[in-house]
Amino acid sequence: MKCLNCDHTIEEKFCPKCGQKTSTHRFSLQYIFDYGLLSGIFSINKGLLFTIKELFTRPGHGVRAYMEGKRIIYFNAFSLLLLLITLAYFIDEYSGLRMADIMSEDSKDFANDFEQFTKAYPRLIYFLNIPIMALATFLWFRKSTYNFAENIILNTYNSAAQVILSVPFMLVTLFYDDKEVLTIVFQLFTLIPIVYSIWIYYQFFSKSSYKKTSLFFRSLFSVVTFILIQSIITWGIVSLRSNI
Repeated sequence: MKCLNCDHTIEEKFCPKCGQKTSTHRFSLQYIFDYGLLSGIFSINKGLLFTIKELFTRPGHGVRAYMEGKRIIYFNAFSLLLLLITLAYFIDEYSGLRMADIMSEDSKDFANDFEQFTKAYPRLIYFLNIPIMALATFLWFRKSTYNFAENIILNTYNSAAQVILSVPFMLVTLFYDDKEVLTIVFQLFTLIPIVYSIWIYYQFFSKSSYKKTSLFFRSLFSVVTFILIQSIITWGIVSLRSNI
């Protein structure tokens, strides 16, 4: 048997060269609930800087390598997301900017309600988005060999990267308070997660026998599908809270 991480010949439970377990399972929903989430909540493994580097140099290829068995060199997806959400939350708390400040007048009430909800349940928002994102990629790339659980892992890493992408805007608000300029900057920053998602999906599914044009549009439509579903759910939740 060969180690899935370093290709070293192994005969025991752990690879003597890199230390990875020989019992590397394919991700399933059961496996995620039994081990993935618990590992993400209660453990901090190695590979943090390497994983972040991969997410911003070859995101789709890196996540696919993780999926195919190179586990020990990557930071657990759920651990990474939890860590980054916590850091982003503290940065946002020190920012004096509120979402309603950079919204049009007719959107201020909705923005206030939405911000109150996201501040009350910051982790819940991200973790609710992941299955929606996973459903979108699972449907648009249903001819690939990846199951729904593997799409969850993909989009957990995608979400983690998007938290990192939001940090520069949060930092700008700490030192700059011109609302007109921040509105323009915010609008530019809303495009970045869309471009990033297309990039990571395109790379991840590039080995799944799709033509390049099809690959691009499936990546784009996955993002559009997620945005539509998320918008409907967000509107419903905020409307319900405002009527209570």
